[in-house]
Amino acid sequence: MNPLIKLTQSYENGAIPKETYELILKRFSLVSDGIKRIEKASSINYPVAYVEPSIIVSGNSNSLDIGILYARTIPLIINDSIQVVIQISAPLVAYGLKGTIHAILAHEFLHYLELVT
Repeated sequence: MNPLIKLTQSYENGAIPKETYELILKRFSLVSDGIKRIEKASSINYPVAYVEPSIIVSGNSNSLDIGILYARTIPLIINDSIQVVIQISAPLVAYGLKGTIHAILAHEFLHYLELVT
C-alpha cells in the first residue's frame, strides 16, 4: 500500500495546496525513518501505515475539553482476520518535530502490539 495515496488524491482534487503537499512529501522521510527505527529495535514489522490528509478533533460534549488526534491505530476485520492500520495525520508529518513523530509512531506501535496479543 502506498502510504501517501490519500494525500495525493486530496492534492489532485484541490483539497490540499501545492506547498503543503510538497512539504509533507519532503518530510515523510521522518515517518519512514521512525518506522525503520521501531522495527530495528523490536524485530517486529510495523503495521500498514498511511497519511490521512486531515486532522481529527475530538471533544467531550459535557465539557470544553478538546483534543487533536495526530495518529490512531485502527483494527479492521478483513476476511475473518484482524488487520491493523496506523493512520497518521498530515499536519503531524508537515509540522511535527522528528522526536515527536517518532514518539507518536512508537505509541501507536504499542497499541498495535496490544491488539495483536
